[in-house]
Amino acid sequence: GEEERKLEILDACAALGDACSWVDDWEDSERRFKRAKEGYKAILGSDSEKTLEVTYHLLLATTAMSDEELIEKLRVLVERMVGALGEENVVTLDTTLNTLGNRLQENREFEKARKVWERCLTGRVKVLGVDHKDTLETVNNLGNVYADLKDYEKALE
Repeated sequence: GEEERKLEILDACAALGDACSWVDDWEDSERRFKRAKEGYKAILGSDSEKTLEVTYHLLLATTAMSDEELIEKLRVLVERMVGALGEENVVTLDTTLNTLGNRLQENREFEKARKVWERCLTGRVKVLGVDHKDTLETVNNLGNVYADLKDYEKALE
């Protein structure tokens, strides 16, 4: 019906936002993600998986914020996603938690990054299993952050 058609248009708008980000057209990307977010929120609600996922993409496309602001907004979004979708939701694990861990580590906030990587690893093991490539990527990230913390025994585990 009409609602499904609107959702398809919003999906296309979000996909265009992604495409714009791939070619570093951040202004157009941000505009398209904002439009998709508004539409998803109106149709599905503010805590729907699509609304939260496009909110994540909008954060990354917004160039007018510092690393510290982005990290704080990602932290808030992680908790919103966990509350709405659950700790073991693939979108929560694959996008927001993973990106938060990366940003914290890049910002040299190693102890905070370690906690995020451990949280992400717990969820990925439960959802994907121990041998999944994303789980193994998280193990690698956790090892790297232990090395950054100079805890070389843990890094080698």
